[in-house]
Amino acid sequence: MDLNSLKKPLELPLVMFDMGNVVVRNISTIEKIVKHYRLPTEELSEDFEKYQFPLMDGVLSASNYWKHVEHRFSVKIEGDPLAMFFNPEWNPFVVDCIGKLKAKGKRVVCASNTYSHHWEILHRNGFLSIFDATYASHELGVTKPSRQFFERILEREHRKPSEACFVDDYLENVQAAEQLGIRAFHYADKDGVAADERLSAFFGC
Repeated sequence: MDLNSLKKPLELPLVMFDMGNVVVRNISTIEKIVKHYRLPTEELSEDFEKYQFPLMDGVLSASNYWKHVEHRFSVKIEGDPLAMFFNPEWNPFVVDCIGKLKAKGKRVVCASNTYSHHWEILHRNGFLSIFDATYASHELGVTKPSRQFFERILEREHRKPSEACFVDDYLENVQAAEQLGIRAFHYADKDGVAADERLSAFFGC
C-alpha cells in the first residue's frame, strides 16, 4: 500500500485511539502480582502471555484463569489480582490532543484490547468519558491485530478504512491497521523524538 496516497490525519473524520500506554499509563500489573504472592516472575509472565488473548477475546474468565494459576503455582489467589493492582493514570498530553481533535469536529473513539474487569474500572473512574464511543476487544469478541477487530469498529461507525486513522503503542497493531487501509500512527519514541512530540506533529495538536 502506498501510504502517501492516504489522506492527512486531520482530513479524516474518525480517529481511533488505543487505551493502555497511550491514553492511560501505569497499567502494568504482573510485577505487582508477583511481589504480592511471591511468585516466580518469569514463569508467571510466560503463563499469562499464553492466556491474555483468550481473556481479552472474552472467551476466558478471570476467575478461571486464576484457578489455573492456583493449581499451577500452588498458591491461594484472592479475587482478581489483575483488577486489584490495576491503577491507571491519565496521559495528560494525549488527553489534551483528543480534546483538540474533538474540538475540530473529529469523532474520537477508543479501540482497546482489554478484558471485562479492567474495562469496568476504566468506566467507573471516568477514563472512557472522553470518547464519543468505546470499543473493547472482549465485547467485540476479537483482539488486535486481527483485521476483524478494525472491521467491526468501522462497520459500527459506518466508515471505510480510508476514512479513519488509528493510534497504538504496538507496532504490530499499527501495521495491521495500515494493511487494511487505515492511516495509522505508532505511539512510541523514535530516533530521539518523544512519542508525544511525534503525535503532535502527526495531528498538529
